[in-house]
Amino acid sequence: MEKNKNAYEIRLEVLGMAHGTIMTQYHEKLSAHRDNANRSSEPFKVELIDELKPKTQDIIAYANELYSFVEGK
Repeated sequence: MEKNKNAYEIRLEVLGMAHGTIMTQYHEKLSAHRDNANRSSEPFKVELIDELKPKTQDIIAYANELYSFVEGK
């Protein structure tokens, strides 16, 4: 039997969902750049790893966007 989640548990779950989504997008972008480098004569730019890496505030902003749906705003 599953218990009802409190607001903190819901927010933590939404934050985890946001983190997962943003990190998946990050890895997809890196993969696309790597694939493009493999197809062309240009080398993969290692500095893209840090440039494309999502910031904490990006993840929190996306989590807030998701959570606003849960709140019904």
